This record gives sequence, structure tokens and C-alpha cells, in this order.
Amino acid sequence: MADFSRISRSTLADRRRQLRRHRRMRAIQGLWRTVVVMGLAGGAIWVIQSPIWIVQSADQVVIQGNELLSPERVRSLLGLEYPKPLWAVQPEAIAQNLEISGPIAQATVTRHLWPPNIVVDIEERRPVAAVQGYIADPAAPNASPASNGTGLLDATGAWIPMEDYALLSSSLQMPPLVVIGMRGSDRTQWVEIYNQLTYYQQNTPNAVHISELDWRSPSNLILKTELGSVHLGVYQSTKYLAQQLQALTQMRQLPKEMNGRQVDYIDLRRPEDPILQMR
Repeated sequence: MADFSRISRSTLADRRRQLRRHRRMRAIQGLWRTVVVMGLAGGAIWVIQSPIWIVQSADQVVIQGNELLSPERVRSLLGLEYPKPLWAVQPEAIAQNLEISGPIAQATVTRHLWPPNIVVDIEERRPVAAVQGYIADPAAPNASPASNGTGLLDATGAWIPMEDYALLSSSLQMPPLVVIGMRGSDRTQWVEIYNQLTYYQQNTPNAVHISELDWRSPSNLILKTELGSVHLGVYQSTKYLAQQLQALTQMRQLPKEMNGRQVDYIDLRRPEDPILQMR
């Protein structure tokens, strides 16, 4: 007859030995996992802190797309301090800061691991007019006291600090149009007015040359032209401005018919009925 008590004790002993072996294996596996994780973490920290992956100076910042601004000027707008680990560079934040600045319309910033550098691709704002007496819109985002006074305008009405282009080569010609007294709140109207003036100058035969736009009084837009001062009144629409410019072209014969010194200004508030205001 079998001794069930002895078999039972033997089986239990085997199970205990197996459990102990499993525990030792799990402990060893857990130890190896810990070692591997710590090794990977340490390696990652070493890679991050390695001088190979650090931007040591501004020379490792590559500027692309610039035609008017110097690379040094663009680098000065990045707000980076060197040395700078690549992982600490925030491309989106840098791009946003660049687009807030006057001379840059769009920016893309990318990090390159090899060779380790930062690539900044920009689209510049091209000045189309010089502006005097500019008054920034205090309600506009990023408005600052610096956005007042003398500067430049692009086709969208963005104000550009004069110093951003003052140090450029003499080959850059300043815009032929001067705007006086524009306000930041006039930006939408400026886009329409500038586009209409540009179309008129480029597409109208015998177009009258316009050198200045006086916007100090919102109720009376004044153009300085080769025929003298032209009063347009309140800006209404591009269509109405086109009619006023067409009437101005028809008055090109004015200097031949009378002494221009006798005319104080041309009143085109009603383009269908021009008025010569005499001195």
C-alpha cells in the first residue's frame, strides 16, 4: 500500500524548490532590466549633455531666405544665449518671436542633429513706403512705444523699424512713397489704398506721379503729386478712389493752361466735379 503522506511531502518540497528558482530568476531579470534602463537613461543624458549636441555660438545658426536683412541682424532677434543644448531650443516659440518683430513676416525654425545646428528660414517684410508720425494702435497685440514715429511700411501695413534697414548696403533704394500720420487702426484701409495706388501708377497711361500720402486728418486724405496737393476727403472705397485717380489723370494738362503757382490744391472729393482751390 502506497505511503501517500511521504509522496505528498516530496511533492511539496519540489514545488518549494521550483518557486525559489522562479523567484531568483525574476529577481535576476528585474535587476537586469533596472541595469538596462539606467544604462539607457545615462546614455541619453550623456548624449544630451555632450558638447557634440550643443550649439556653442551663433555661427551654428544658419539663416536662409534673407535678402535685405543681414544674418547677424536675424540672429540678434532669436533671443538665444550660447552655449545652448539642442534639446532646449524651442523652434515654434522662436518662430513666433521672429514673426512678432517688425522686419520678418514668416519664420520656420528647425533643429539638426548632424551637423548640430539650427536652421532659420525667413520671409522678410519688404518696405513699400516710408512713414512719418506713425501712431501704433494700442489695442493691437504686441503694440509698443517703439512702434511709433518714423519707420517703414510693408504692403500689409506692418510697421518696420527704420534701424532694421538703416545699416544695409547702399544698393537698397528707399521706397519712393512717403506716408504721414498713419495710425495702426488704418491698416486695413492702407492695404486697399496702397494696392489701388500701385495699380494706378503701373497700369494707367500718363499716370500722375504720387510721392506722398498725408493721413494726419482721417476726414481728408491728401496726396502730394507732380501737379500739387490733391484733397480726396474721407477714404470711401477702392472703386471711389479709382474714380478720383482717373479724374486726376485728366487734369494733367493743368500746368499748361494756367500758372500752377496760382493753384493752392486740387479738390477731388467729388471726382465728377473737380475744383481748383486758388491761392
